[in-house]
Amino acid sequence: MLNYLRPFLIYLFLVSHMLGGSVRATVDANSITINETFTFRIEAQDTDIMPSVNISSLLDEFTIVSGPAQQTNYSWTNGKSTSTKSLSWTLAPNRAGRLVIPELIISTGGNKYKTNRIRINVQKSGAVASVKELFVLTEIDKDELYMGEQVTVTYKLYSAIDLGLDDVDYPKSVGFWQEDLSKPQSPRFNRTSIKGVEYKVATLYKVALFPTKTGSLEISPMSITARVRKNNKRSIWEDPFFSNNRTVRKLIRTDVAKVNVKPYPEGQPADFTGAVGDFNIRTWVDTSEVRVNEAVTLNVELRGTGNINMFSLPEINFPGDMDVFPPNSSFEKEKLWDQYTGTMLWEYILIPRGSGRYQLPRIQLSFLNPKNGSWNKVGAKSISLNVLPGEDDFISTTKGFTKEEISLLGSDIRYNTTSISNWVLRNEPTISIRSLSSHIIAAILFLLPIPIARFKGHRLNNARKRQSNKALKKSLKNLTKSEEDPFMQVSRVVYIYLKDRFFLSSKHLDPLSVKQALKGIIEADHLDALIKILKLCDAGRYGPDASEVQGTLLDDAKNILYRLDSNR
Repeated sequence: MLNYLRPFLIYLFLVSHMLGGSVRATVDANSITINETFTFRIEAQDTDIMPSVNISSLLDEFTIVSGPAQQTNYSWTNGKSTSTKSLSWTLAPNRAGRLVIPELIISTGGNKYKTNRIRINVQKSGAVASVKELFVLTEIDKDELYMGEQVTVTYKLYSAIDLGLDDVDYPKSVGFWQEDLSKPQSPRFNRTSIKGVEYKVATLYKVALFPTKTGSLEISPMSITARVRKNNKRSIWEDPFFSNNRTVRKLIRTDVAKVNVKPYPEGQPADFTGAVGDFNIRTWVDTSEVRVNEAVTLNVELRGTGNINMFSLPEINFPGDMDVFPPNSSFEKEKLWDQYTGTMLWEYILIPRGSGRYQLPRIQLSFLNPKNGSWNKVGAKSISLNVLPGEDDFISTTKGFTKEEISLLGSDIRYNTTSISNWVLRNEPTISIRSLSSHIIAAILFLLPIPIARFKGHRLNNARKRQSNKALKKSLKNLTKSEEDPFMQVSRVVYIYLKDRFFLSSKHLDPLSVKQALKGIIEADHLDALIKILKLCDAGRYGPDASEVQGTLLDDAKNILYRLDSNR
């Protein structure tokens, strides 16, 4: 019968009196599954001060899902008023088994009180009590693949009860290039049946993963926080009038999935650049006939399914007397496909410097077809370009001009000198100092865009790297600033450092998401020290013992940042 009396409160506290008041610690359930959460509450009666407690000793066995939430209630009984102030946390177990909330010291009104230990029985995620209500599955379309081959991962939520989603932690798997396929803002539920049980099912996330190394790789689990409506009947006649509806929070995690990544088969072509999938290439020019020093655009289109953003085209050997400018590239992804499919387009600006008939090189791509493990090659037809003699012999090597500007350079410069040159004697210098200086300045101004363009391109390509390199210096500087709440200061600085240093994309970081994101990236002892200080910042500032660690908190934070930065 006890199972039908939930929710219940288990009061396991040494009650002390202070000016007619009392303090107590409670949990709303002491038997849960690994995917469920429970509420831990501290209450103080007849006090004007909110109770405080350091719960950092809980964080080895439990994860804080939310809290602390503060609440004040007033009641009147027989003309006597009673006030209750409370702190509450939503906690999730970190493992299955018999877990214990240890003895805690609660402070209120200048007095300290000690709680008793509270035992929590946690069942495994496969327990029937959990599966029948709510669970998340990780579905993969294959468990063995080549390096660079796509594996499609789908995370589905199954629910037999009413619920609302509070938070979804989208996983980032280590050792994979990741491309999102579907990330709905509002999941659409459909009905299904599993072993006779009716469920509502929705796809929470679908992603294409491309392994970047061989061996056994883990696909990170997904975590979601949901609000579940419970309906507890209190009448033997199951009368709805006597039902008690309440909402509880649950933290649900998927199990870790693994795939085996095979190396490339034998016979790898010499010009292979990493393409795995199925691709086609076509090329064309905007005109087949130009004059010397006029620009022509060569378009190269690569369309296909696979790791299209993870490789480049083999080097193209253009004719030697033809200037070639770095290409502009664009990518368009095709929607509503489970396989990552799209079109990459490169535009090359070519300027021939001599007349005649040019044969543009045939562009080819070698790729691995993962369906049968065979090596394939596709190529576009060679393009013939007819170049007519130009009206002048002007030659340009400057980068940074558009095609229209380049085509007008000849006419722009043609009329710079309109007067007849002065004849000079054979023994006299043919170029004056003034004329030579003018030529040198003109040459410098003419070639100046080349280093400027390269410098800008280099800075743009290395922006993320410079951000990572400066993360430690910026964080140490922020830690030297004096703030009223050092716990909040350290928490904010460390999270900003982790985003900049390790390129974490989550907008709302917490110890659990940091641990999942950095697992396998930094050393285990460094990760444990990092999670410990983050948990201390989340819980310590509410405890009465905050002053004991406050003096060394900034130094401890600096030390862990130095240790993390040594992982370069």
